[in-house]
Amino acid sequence: MTINHQNLLQGCYEAELLPSDFSPERIVPDFAFNILNPSGLLYRPVVDEEYLQNGGQKPGWPDGKPFAVCLTHDVDAVSAYSLKQSLRSRSSQLLNAGSAFQKVKSLMGVGMDLASAGIHIQQKDPLHRYERWLKAEKECGAKSTFFFWPGLSAVTKRHHTDCTYELYDSVVFDNQKCTVTEMIREIDRQGWEIGLHPSWYSFDDADELKHQKGSLEKALGHEIVSIRQHYLHYDIRVTPAVHSAAGFKYDSTLGFNDNIGFRFGTCYPWHLYDLKAEEELPIMEIPLIIQDAAMLNPDKGMRLDEDTAFQYVKQIAEAVEKVGGVLTLLWHPNHIIKPDWWSVYLRSLEYFKEKNAWVGSVREVGERRKASFRNVG
Repeated sequence: MTINHQNLLQGCYEAELLPSDFSPERIVPDFAFNILNPSGLLYRPVVDEEYLQNGGQKPGWPDGKPFAVCLTHDVDAVSAYSLKQSLRSRSSQLLNAGSAFQKVKSLMGVGMDLASAGIHIQQKDPLHRYERWLKAEKECGAKSTFFFWPGLSAVTKRHHTDCTYELYDSVVFDNQKCTVTEMIREIDRQGWEIGLHPSWYSFDDADELKHQKGSLEKALGHEIVSIRQHYLHYDIRVTPAVHSAAGFKYDSTLGFNDNIGFRFGTCYPWHLYDLKAEEELPIMEIPLIIQDAAMLNPDKGMRLDEDTAFQYVKQIAEAVEKVGGVLTLLWHPNHIIKPDWWSVYLRSLEYFKEKNAWVGSVREVGERRKASFRNVG
């Protein structure tokens, strides 16, 4: 089968391959529905390879670096031992419970949460180590994007998978007790980017996205330009236009939950396309290539061990280096409690340093693209 690369990048194939029962309630279909999968092309940036074969030029990176790495984090949970956040989650489960059994199960969970809170009340929360991410990246001369939830009170319609923390909740950052808002401002002050990680139902609602964007911007104190949908919940037929209408400049949602690789055959940022209006949009996609959970979750996805996961990171990095593109990684901060997940991240940072890659945030990659990239489409 001949794949038209322009149709691939515009999302035509992805829209055609959506299952007939796809709805706002369904988790977005993953790699098995991708047109590149049957041909075994998910691990190759085939669009970029063809572009270079036809005389195109590799992107230019600062100081002549051979390729780029974009580091990102989705902040799905800020605390492990927060009774308030646990009760909010149970409340959401009760509201969405479809049977009496599910309701009873949620109520039993409340009792377990109360018991757990009593056990952990004097313990240091294992997730309150956000400064370790900054320290590890700084040692490699890198900065990243932290995608934060806008706060539960900023969400109009809630889904049971949504995050449960509020921006006024307490955390510990660099041994100082503070609110999530204060931590966000400090991360921003140190030069890292803050992006929006919005709710499940925001993917097709520009007004809802504007509201959530405004909530996080109020906490931060300035504009937010980058977004990644929670759970990668995204509809190629409508979400690009919704993101653009909400005022975002960069998105980094388009990757996989259960695999890694090049969902659109490229590791070059490109301008997204409005399939309904049949026009290119100003919002730019920084494609997600590797997600921690896709590789290392023992219950779904690739189910890899530490060493095998790192080998995959190197394999994909080599493919990106050949075309001089961008390797975007997603590592969730709440997975710092998993030694093998944290180790793969540290090993990857050291490997990128050895490979002389340029490393930046979503915003930095996007700004660099505007300065020197060609439009893949």
